[in-house]
Amino acid sequence: MAGNFYPTLAQVFPLLLLAFVWDSGFLARLRGQRRLPRKDDPDGVRFWTNPRVRVYTLLVTGVAVIATGVTVFVLAGVIPDSYALRLALSCGLALVLLTLLTRITIDVLWATQAVPDVAPQDSLDAAAGAAVPVPRPAEPGRPEAGAADDGRGHAV
Repeated sequence: MAGNFYPTLAQVFPLLLLAFVWDSGFLARLRGQRRLPRKDDPDGVRFWTNPRVRVYTLLVTGVAVIATGVTVFVLAGVIPDSYALRLALSCGLALVLLTLLTRITIDVLWATQAVPDVAPQDSLDAAAGAAVPVPRPAEPGRPEAGAADDGRGHAV
């Protein structure tokens, strides 16, 4: 069982890193959120302001990348195996897993709440979805006068 510790970590950490950073638009959601402190905005956040989210996300990402590197070095025989190293790597794994569990729980609770909030959108998505129908003249040979265009060339 102990012989599989490092090969398993070498596979698990990169997978968790992908799940942590690139999961279903996490970075796009962060970009669209206003996370002002409560002292500046009554609807703001108590602790997780943008600078704190940035530091924590980079910390967890750094832990996963460094743990992957250390694991590979142990497998290559560059770093010797020890109880302290296994404990440190296990703590790093627990940090990443608990962070993912927290994010998944919050996302599920947000998505299934009784009164849904307006989902924050990326600025490009908001601009594309906010096209206002524009009246256009009827084409020759078409009887409908005052056809509308949604701004993307589609008749409304």
